[in-house]
Amino acid sequence: MAKTMTGVVIEGVGSPYKVVDDLEVPEPGEGQVLVRSIATAINPVETYMSSSGLLIESFPIVLGCDSSGLITRTGPNVTLKVGQRICGCTRLGFHGYSTFQQYFLLDERFAILPPDSLSYNEAATIGVGAETACIGLLQGIKLAELDKEGKVLKRKSDDVEVEKEWVVVLGGAGSALGYKVVATCSKRTAELVKGVGANEVVNYTLNEDEQYEMIKEITSGNFFGVWDTVAKSEALGRKLLSDASVSKKRKCYATTDDWSPMEDKPDHCLHRAKLAYIGRPAEESSQPDLDSSLVLYAKFVTHLLADGRLKPNETEVVTGGFDAVAGAVEKQLKSAGGKKIVVELQSVD
Repeated sequence: MAKTMTGVVIEGVGSPYKVVDDLEVPEPGEGQVLVRSIATAINPVETYMSSSGLLIESFPIVLGCDSSGLITRTGPNVTLKVGQRICGCTRLGFHGYSTFQQYFLLDERFAILPPDSLSYNEAATIGVGAETACIGLLQGIKLAELDKEGKVLKRKSDDVEVEKEWVVVLGGAGSALGYKVVATCSKRTAELVKGVGANEVVNYTLNEDEQYEMIKEITSGNFFGVWDTVAKSEALGRKLLSDASVSKKRKCYATTDDWSPMEDKPDHCLHRAKLAYIGRPAEESSQPDLDSSLVLYAKFVTHLLADGRLKPNETEVVTGGFDAVAGAVEKQLKSAGGKKIVVELQSVD
């Protein structure tokens, strides 16, 4: 293998993406694998990092954290093998780990193993979305407990009929371990959202009072968790828990918003999903138990994919390799949601 590789760098805050061919190929350390990046998904965090400089070790830096590829080299004490397909979320902002380059490092403990039925483009959409959902639904709302192999040990409502209870998802969709899902989304994406698991949808272009009344009517107040995937609906989510929910269980508002000031409420908990701290030292993270949880979630997601219970996001594939990354990031920034933008970086051969 060559000692240098191609990748896409930014040289400072707000600087443009630039393709270079002199990046050093990283060497996998203890418990790590080196992955050939075949396809990478684009996420809002790339724009957040490039425009703010936050979560970045130092400049110049390669970005990207959501990828699929082939293991090409393994470090000490690794059980995975060269040639295995792999996907998942890498450490954000650290040199050597980013996915907008030919090869990147991934901690084996965070690896998701996609089934052969998924294409590389589909597998690239899994990591960030699925693991963030696990943080919100399992760590935050606590829909279920997992055993050490990442299999469901106990659902929160095993003592009642789960099918009668709802989970409210603001700005997204998906099945939720047997619970019924009501999701807010646009009219344009309503059928797509239902197709990936939502039982009912509510148009999020309605004002929040109208959304509140519709969700209350659909669920009859029979829910204990609200998962805000778009970090824009705190007022609605917390009002639903305080005023509409009739559940006697521990209630929780979980959100991807980890930056806005929020008040504690006496009748429900607040949980902020912070996937950005994956792999960072505990002293740098406000969620020191994040890594241990993500180890289980990677196993859990692997099981769901193998069983066909988790489907990949619908994709919009951008071709053109590394030269196409800058345009794909811009496309994601202007996107109205729905499809996940994926860049085909390299061929498998």
